[in-house]
Amino acid sequence: MFATENRFQKIIRIIIDIINVVLGIGVVVLAVMAFINTADNKWMFPIIFLMGGGMNLLTGIKFFINDRNSSGIMAIVAAGLLMVISVMSYMAIGGI
Repeated sequence: MFATENRFQKIIRIIIDIINVVLGIGVVVLAVMAFINTADNKWMFPIIFLMGGGMNLLTGIKFFINDRNSSGIMAIVAAGLLMVISVMSYMAIGGI
């Protein structure tokens, strides 16, 4: 039973890593596009912050799986902060 639990945790960690890589590439591409023409692409900033928050959230979950609770808490707090910044930037560009 213990071996299957470790195998399941390993699969979850690999899935989290793959999602983080995809989100990281997306953040870089959107950031480059947003900074090339800021006036027309300002709508991308809330998405960039939201994706960064998602990456931190997944990293926090991965830390909790690895029994690194203090690092997990810090990553989840950073995720919450980035998600709040995402909402604030959406409101700042006239979304609400």
